[in-house]
Amino acid sequence: MTRIIREGEMSVNGKPCWSTDFVKNGDEIFIQMPTEHVDLTPTSGPLDILYEDDEILAVNKDAGVVTHPTKSHGTDTLGNRVAAYFIETHQPAKVRFISRLDMDTSGMILIAKNKYVQHFLQSHQTIEKSKKYYTAFVNGCPVPFSGKIDLPIGLESEDGIRRVVRADGKPSVTRYQVLETYGQKQYSKVRLLLETGRTHQIRVHLSHIGCPIIGDHLYNPIEQDLGIARTALHSSEMRTTLPKKGNITIIAPLKADLLALENRLKSL
Repeated sequence: MTRIIREGEMSVNGKPCWSTDFVKNGDEIFIQMPTEHVDLTPTSGPLDILYEDDEILAVNKDAGVVTHPTKSHGTDTLGNRVAAYFIETHQPAKVRFISRLDMDTSGMILIAKNKYVQHFLQSHQTIEKSKKYYTAFVNGCPVPFSGKIDLPIGLESEDGIRRVVRADGKPSVTRYQVLETYGQKQYSKVRLLLETGRTHQIRVHLSHIGCPIIGDHLYNPIEQDLGIARTALHSSEMRTTLPKKGNITIIAPLKADLLALENRLKSL
């Protein structure tokens, strides 16, 4: 902030200001954000935009798409698609993800359009200020129909990626509500709310209580042919607060493969 003031990029009521100045209610503060450039290799690809304004971009990610570039996925990620979109729409912004999803998980992802919005949203990632809901199709049916799973999660082994519930793990809390059951409770549709954000948290918690997510090859040992080739988990809703717009709710509709799975389960 000191640099912004020193370089004349901040004014109060249309006049230059100093770091020693006081402001009062009703003053209009203007900050000229520094010009940015897209920081990822642009790659054209489908982009399912749910909402956009001058603060954020919200997209409905497809399953099978990596969120951000990695060693094995350098230019075929959601980040690369967003970079291409920013260039095409003449928006000189870096790609700043507020959250990420596993490759096989579909649904809502938020991208901040400047550093201030990114910091604001990340500082509001608490259950009181921001709520992110997921929808999962699982084997079995959680009992009771709504509740809280409060169990610590940690790595199963130091050289693996699989997580498990373990006493020395990190505190992890997932709230859930059964929305629908199928085939005499052989399968269920569950709505979930994260109070913490551990890696694979929903997948681990549901598997631990005997209701693993359909299609989850890492945490579901049940062999089944339900016509879906990925984890049946979707980030479906975000409720948060934006610096200028205030409270906002964004819905991410289920992807086609999950809708097909839902119809298949309803026919049981």
